[in-house]
Amino acid sequence: MNDTVRNLHNRALALYKKKQYADAIRLWEKALEVNPEEVEILYSLGLIHFELKKYDQAIDYLERLLELSPGHYKALLIIGTAYIKMRKFDRAEEYIQKSIEINPKQKLAYLNLGAIYSVQKKYDLGIATFEKVLKLYPNEPRAYLGMGKIYALKGDTDRANDYFRKVIELDPNGPLGTYAKKAVTLSTREERSAQDLEQIIALGYRYYLGGYYLDAAQKFAEYLEYRPKDDWVHFLHAESLMRAGEGKKAFLAFKNSILNNPKKGLYYKELAILLDKIGKPQDVLEIIKKAKELGKSDSLVLTLEGKNLNRLDRFEEAAVALKAALKLDKNNLLAHLELAKAYIGLDQPNVAQGHLESILEFPLDSPLKAAADTLMLRSVNPS
Repeated sequence: MNDTVRNLHNRALALYKKKQYADAIRLWEKALEVNPEEVEILYSLGLIHFELKKYDQAIDYLERLLELSPGHYKALLIIGTAYIKMRKFDRAEEYIQKSIEINPKQKLAYLNLGAIYSVQKKYDLGIATFEKVLKLYPNEPRAYLGMGKIYALKGDTDRANDYFRKVIELDPNGPLGTYAKKAVTLSTREERSAQDLEQIIALGYRYYLGGYYLDAAQKFAEYLEYRPKDDWVHFLHAESLMRAGEGKKAFLAFKNSILNNPKKGLYYKELAILLDKIGKPQDVLEIIKKAKELGKSDSLVLTLEGKNLNRLDRFEEAAVALKAALKLDKNNLLAHLELAKAYIGLDQPNVAQGHLESILEFPLDSPLKAAADTLMLRSVNPS
């Protein structure tokens, strides 16, 4: 790497760390103009486009890299992972297998390969792959979670629960542990009073994992006939109904989860999301207030708060909430859009345009760009 390319590369890395992705990409592309065969630059461009979910562009850069360095196992892995995201599982398997052949001790490669086999319903291969991970890394919770999912899909509830419990043991307060707590069935809840109840909820969760939300909702409702005070199953019932487009039924199910456990902030947050879709701004604000009191005050919650304050023409309050949302996540495009609306409502179109430009310049396709474009025209020509 010559001095010019190295200088551009270092400046791009600094911008990348600050999440100034568009500027980083521009500098890396300049470096590539100086030396089109610089492997590290091609890798950086492939990686950043992957992170921005621009998978076709990521693959293009990394394929160019592989022409120069066929044994670059990290590039092979990222291409394979991009194909997973694009749901082209055969292609994904091909690249990940090549990556493993070059470096057989890659934890992430095996985890991704196991996930591919799970989706393809090649359960025995998936189990064998996750077992390879556990042989190399005995305390890897993602491998235990993968095993649990496969055994749940196979209908082997007891073995699935054993693996889910191991995930909870290894990651009790993390996202994997939380997921496992959702997945584990009745054997870890109340006493196992009836085998059929365990089978009902296990089947409901398998439907939920597979995207069959109406079927999942039916099974959760069946279980709740016997255990009407189970707040978590009421919540799963509500989530299934919401994802199936059954808004009114989902609302009642969320209310039931809250009635049975009024101290769970997650329930209020998800109910607020539903009410926002329905278009009930005052109700959204009341629910968000409760969610925040219970510790749910992330960027999404603050964005919903600002969005619904805008709907009520409470622009100053909306701006406060939306600026707080952006402080937590600078790339929250919806918060930028709603903050622009608030500033337009406050008769500050110049400030609004800055947030609209942030959306339009973001190096990722989004339906919000069309809305930002329309709003930009209105702010420039309010008549």
